[in-house]
Order: sequence, then structure tokens, then C-alpha cells
Amino acid sequence: MFSYSQTQIEGTIQDSLGNPIGYVNVLLQPVESSRILAYTATQQDGNYQLNVNKIGELKVVFVSLGYSKKEIIINLNGQESIEVNAVLFEEEMLLENVNIEGERPISIKKDTIIFDADSFRRGSEVVVEDLLKNLPGVQVDGDGTIKVGDREIERLMVDGDDLFEKGYKVLSKNMTSDAVDKIEIYDKYSSNKLLKGIEESDRVAMNIKLKDDYNQQWFGNADVGIGGLDKLYQKNRVNLMSFGKKSKYYFLGNSNNIGEDAIGDVSQMIRPMRFNQPGSVGDGERASSLISLYTNVPQLKRERTNFNDSRLVSLNAIHNLSEDMKLRTLGFFNWDKNEFFRNTATQFLLNDKNFTNTEDFSLTKNKFLGFGKMDYTYDISDNQMLEYTGSFNSSDINSDSNLIFNGNSTLESLQDDNQQIDQKLLYTHKLNEKEVLLLSGRYINDKSPQTYVNNQFLFADLFEDENNIENVGQFSQNTMDFYGTEIEYKNRKENKNLIEVVVGATYRKDQLESTFQLIDENEIRIEPEDFQNLTNYEVLDFYAKGDYLYKLGENLNLTGKIEAHQLMNSLENINQVNQNQDFFYLQPQLGIRWKLNDQNTLLGSYTYSTNNASIIDVYPNNILTNFRGFILGFGKPTQLNSSNYILNYRLGNFGDKFFANASVNYIQNHDFFSNRSFIQQEFQINEKILIENQELFSANTTVDRYIKAISSNLKLKLNYSQTNFINFVNQSGQREIKNQSYSYGLELRSGFLSGFNYHVGTEFRTSEVKTLQNNFSNTFSNTDNFTFLDLSYVFSDRFNMSLNTEYYYFGNLESDNDYYFSDLSAMYITKNKKLNFGLSAKNLFDTRTFRNFNITDISTSTTSYRLLPRIILLNVNFKF
Repeated sequence: MFSYSQTQIEGTIQDSLGNPIGYVNVLLQPVESSRILAYTATQQDGNYQLNVNKIGELKVVFVSLGYSKKEIIINLNGQESIEVNAVLFEEEMLLENVNIEGERPISIKKDTIIFDADSFRRGSEVVVEDLLKNLPGVQVDGDGTIKVGDREIERLMVDGDDLFEKGYKVLSKNMTSDAVDKIEIYDKYSSNKLLKGIEESDRVAMNIKLKDDYNQQWFGNADVGIGGLDKLYQKNRVNLMSFGKKSKYYFLGNSNNIGEDAIGDVSQMIRPMRFNQPGSVGDGERASSLISLYTNVPQLKRERTNFNDSRLVSLNAIHNLSEDMKLRTLGFFNWDKNEFFRNTATQFLLNDKNFTNTEDFSLTKNKFLGFGKMDYTYDISDNQMLEYTGSFNSSDINSDSNLIFNGNSTLESLQDDNQQIDQKLLYTHKLNEKEVLLLSGRYINDKSPQTYVNNQFLFADLFEDENNIENVGQFSQNTMDFYGTEIEYKNRKENKNLIEVVVGATYRKDQLESTFQLIDENEIRIEPEDFQNLTNYEVLDFYAKGDYLYKLGENLNLTGKIEAHQLMNSLENINQVNQNQDFFYLQPQLGIRWKLNDQNTLLGSYTYSTNNASIIDVYPNNILTNFRGFILGFGKPTQLNSSNYILNYRLGNFGDKFFANASVNYIQNHDFFSNRSFIQQEFQINEKILIENQELFSANTTVDRYIKAISSNLKLKLNYSQTNFINFVNQSGQREIKNQSYSYGLELRSGFLSGFNYHVGTEFRTSEVKTLQNNFSNTFSNTDNFTFLDLSYVFSDRFNMSLNTEYYYFGNLESDNDYYFSDLSAMYITKNKKLNFGLSAKNLFDTRTFRNFNITDISTSTTSYRLLPRIILLNVNFKF
């Protein structure tokens, strides 16, 4: 058998009554082998097309659950097309009697899509994340976020048990992919099993089914990588796990100094955000820090600027104490030392003055993070369940920076701590098949103390009466206590209409303290009057919510929702001034979901919302937020009202060859916080002011098209956003600001079953800021480009290689506006697959600096970042 011109195999699959059968797997295989040469699935009308470049005698296999398998022998001799139709007969079969491997790469059961992992392996996969990237319709972003279509998954489970919730990146970035047998995607997912079939859910989750060889026993792997040119670099990882029926254990150790994030984003584990989900009272409540040392890097992989020395230990377990009780424990400890370097030149263009500030900034940060969590679930009966969740988080971050500001050396020190205790209790009672009652309670205590010292005094023009000042410092602490309780009732009517009623009460108390000091040469500390804060802010909210989902047939859903809130605010400031506010408001929402047909869906909503100002808004005096900037609070409780309009259109369904999604969002903030800024070269004060009528508009379109002729998926992305608002700068009077940004790009990703694969894409991003006032106008604009090419080749089942290349272009840079990066990895797999050897090289072009260009309504800036050098590692992977 050898390569030849392409032949299209096409046909229609029907049942014994002549009805078309959708989603039948169509496989092309050698006559005497189960190896898959090509595959597809029938559309809903039963039609399929399969393009191949083979000749000779082959078999076409048709497989679908509930029908007997059928094989048809064909002879390909280079013809352009051949028609192969089939009739499948219904048959009851036990799943264990079906050879899934090689016969059914993708199957669909109601709201579950099942992928056979072996059918999507290309030979270069190391961890679960690598395998998921090969699945059609699944997207893994650069930061490890996993999406199905346009929705991020809620959970990544192992054999039905969830270890990390939204912190699933710990699992996907570390667990070996060899253990995976099946990957299941659950649509309309309910995290509470007693809500299944009652609640209206559009959430999606993923479950990993393990191979039989990995069940009921300990297994794991260890990776050791070492190398480097200018210094010793290392990357090490060890996984030890056991997934039995009664207990599951997952132990993880990780260390590296090559810039990689050891654990991904764990903030969702520490502070979950599950808005509008049952039992989520208190989600999003936290104490905010007031000052930070900026280290964000836009438009570049974080690992390229992350000079780190990171270590992680994670211990996790699930115990089925009995048939009715389950205990889950989770804990991790992370130690990290980071260094960061940037050089920035910012040109301020104001109506009354122009000047340029330069910053040469280097930062050393030592961080410790410890987190522990316990979940206890007790099935009281078949229709009653009690859940308790308790967690404790502690972090300790010490940062020291050396900043040369306009030629003057400045040393900064920041001690940043956080402690959080979170306790939640949820009781669920399924009254019958259509009704459920939930009772939940929550307590959160969150503290964020910070101590900041700067050895330079940059505020001489602000504090003209103070002499011989050498240093400045600020101690601040935000302490929050939150109590919340809710009663929720859901009733799914016989006609599938849904009634939801929530009654609840929340109480939040914040104490914000900030002490700003001027320190003279004799260590005498002066505390300027308008730069001290001691604010107590209490918010009591009694509320009731009603939600009605009305189904007009199977394809049209109308939703009406109303919330009533009785709000009581109490604000007490350092000067003993008490401000009390009682406020009642209604918050309506309307929604529509119209499924025009099997391929077209229209969604729309309107919401009028009222948000209570937070402690970060209502403190009365100035707070230092960076080495040269203060923010002056609003000083009194208030509410911010807005109207939100959303329209979304979907063409196609997950897994279809063509899928498009378009959305439009318009927000009118009837009240919003803007700034009255006083900007000088040495310092800046931003005063919060309340302004009416801010407008935000955004439009986004994504188009996915599977091109069978080249076995590749084409993705087109278009985005546009515009924001209109008002602010004030110095003596400017009112300034009208119009921010616009738009981006467009495309990607092409191959899906070949073996051998060579590619992923190529490009994206152009343009931003523009227009400023208009009585005697002054200005326009800043900027266009960037990002292009990438990822190549992989599996030479055999023993050797594979991949090359990842990135290109950045910044249009507003006068010179050095092109940047290239390339990373290489190769792996050799020994015969028994227990011991593997690898070579990895990062930053092959040895690019040492990276510059980009940014614009705002008051300035333009060019920033140069120091990058990690070329790093070459030899890797050994041992599986046990």
C-alpha cells in the first residue's frame, strides 16, 4: 500500500426503516488490522465524506451505539470518488463486548461526548494538557485554561472524582497522559448531583477515565532536567498517585528555575468565583491589597521574563468513608523566588505641560504560599445531602526593588501578607423529581496587612512645609468579615418551565487602616493629616430573588428575573463621622434563548443592575498605591447603576465541521467612578469622582471550520471594543475620552493521526485613544502583530520532535520592533516505555530583551524587559 492521489469516500447511513443516523463513526482500516487510517462521523442527515490518499483493498467500518457494527470491503485504485452506503440494524450490546480502541474514537451519549484517548495520541504527549490539545473542539490556552468551544470547563475529574475544582491546571499540567483511557465531556453539567435534571445549566466539565492497568494501584512518574549555558538550570517533577474505589491519592512535587509556573492559577481554589450557581453565597468576597510592585508583562509568555526558583509540594486525597460519606483533603505549599527587570520611558502629553519619566526597575520577590482545604459530603438519604467545605490560606511575600527614577536611585521594600479562613455549609433536599430545596451558610475572614518603605522622598512639592525628609513609608491593613445565608427553591414543571426563588441575607464588615509617614534624618515620623485612614464599613443586605424560565416548545426559552434588595450601609471614618444609608432597589433581568433549528441558536439578555460601592471606593483620605502615586477615596457610601445588553448568535454545534459564534455587548454605566488627576513629574494624585453615563461596546466573532481535504481546523477571530468616558487632569476641565481597540486573526491547526502536525496563526491588534476638551485634543494609536508557527513530527513510536516559533511586531517602535522566539523539544522513548530521554531548548535565538509600546489618554510609553537567556536541558523521564 502506498500514497496516491486523493479519493473521496462518501455515502449515507440509514437504519432499517430508512431513517438517517447521525454521529455514526466511519473508520477506514486495513483489511487485516484495526489500525485507523482515517475517520469521520456522519452529520445529522446521515451523510459523510472521508478523504484518503491510499490505494488497495481496505475496509470501511461503521460503528454506533445501539446498532450492530458493519464492515464493507472496498478497492481503491486512485478514482476521484467512491460511494459507500450502509444500513445499520438495531442491536442491544454490552459495552464490555465492544472493542472501543480503534473502533470508536468519538461517541456521543445524550449530554456526554466520549473521546478514545489512544486515537488522538501523536507520540509527543507528556502530561494531560498535551493530550487535550489534540481533541477536536477543545482549546488549551497559553496559560493552561481549558475550553470546550467557547466555554471554560468547570472541573477536570478523575474517574468521576474532583480534586481541584477550578484549580484543575495543577492536574492537567502535571499528571501523566499515559494513564488516560477515555476523556468525557459533560454538557449541562451540575456539580450537585441532586440538581441534575432540575437546574438550568450551560456549564461544561471534563472527566478522565483511567486505563485498567492504572486502577487500584500506585503509579507515577519522575522528570529530571538539567543543563544551561551561563548558569545551572533545572526542571524536576514527580507524581505519585493511586485511584482506587475507596480512596484516591495524588502527590505532586515540582521545582524549576527556567521560568515555568509550577501550579498554574490557583486563585480559583483559594477564592472560588461561581456566580449564579446554587450554594455560591459569598463567592467573590475578599479583602483587597492596596499597594503592589508592578511586574505584569503584556503580550508575552510570562515564563520568558520570570527569573524564578520555584518549589511546590501538593498532597491531595479523596476517601470514601462509607457508601454515604466522602472526605476530600487538599493541600499545597509553594516557595518561589522571582527576579524581574524592566526599563520604561513614559512621555506625558497634557494640555498644560509635557514631560518624560524614566524608570529602570529591578525586583526580587520571595514568596511562600500555603493552602489547605477539606470537603466533607454526607448522603443523608437518596434525596438529601449535606456538604461542608473549610479552607485556610496563608501567604507571605517579601519584595525588594531597586528603582532608578529619572536618574535617582530609589530602594523599595514591601512586606505583603494574607490570611484567609473560609467555612461553608450546604444542605440539599430533593423534595421530588421536580423540586429541590437548598440551604447554605458561609463565613469568611480575610486579612491583607502590608508594610511599605521607600528610601527616597519624591513628594517635596506636595509637602512643602516639611524639611529634611529622607524616607517615606506606609502601613496598611484591610480586614474583612463576611457572613451569609441563603434559602433556595427550584421547581421544574411538567412542561419543563422552571421556577427559582432565593431568599437570603449577607453581612460584611471591613476595617481599612492606612498610615502614611514621612521619615526625617533623625527617624522622626510625621503623619500628614489627609493621608491617614481608619475606616469601618458595614453592609447588611436582605434580598429576595425570583426567576422564571418559560419554555415555548422545545426551541424557545424566555427568562424573567427580579431581585429586591434592602441595603443598610454604615460608614465610620477616622474623624468619627458616621454615615448611615438605607436603600431599597429592584434589579430586573430579561433573557431569551431561541433555537431556530438544529444549527442556529440566538441568545439575548437585558439586565439593570445596582452595585454597592466597596471599601476600596469609600475611604475618605489618600492612600499610597505605588512609589509616586496616591488615590483619594470617595468618602461616602453610594450605589452604581448600569444597563447591560447582550446578543449572541451561534451557528453549528460542538463537534460540527463548521461552528461560528458572534456576540455583541453594550453596557451603559449610568453612574461610575472616574478620576480627577493631579499629575506632576514627581508624583500623581487620583481623586475618585462620581460621573454619569459611561458607555462600553464590544463585538466578538469566532469561526471554526474543519477542512477535510487537509485534515485541519481553521479558526477566524474578530474582536472590537469601544469605551467612552469622562475624566479631569490638572486644570483641564472635562475631558471626553474614547478608547477603541480591535483585533483580527486566524489559526490553522492540523489533525493528522500520525507523523507531521502543525499549528500556525497570526493576530493583528490595534488600539486608539482620542482625547477631546475645550482647548486641547489628542490622538494616540498603536498596531501590533503576533504570529506563531508550531511544528511537530513523530518519526516513530520511539522518537518525536516539536518546534515552537513566535514573532512579535510593534508598529510604534522606531527601532528594534521585530522579535523572534523559538523553542525546541525532542523525546526518545525506550522500548519498554518506562525510561524516556529528552532534549529541550528555550529561546534558541537567545533574545535577551523585549520592548513594547503602550498608550493611555495621558501618555505613551516604551518598555524594555530583560528575558531569560537560551536554556538547553537534558531530560530523563522515569515511569513506575
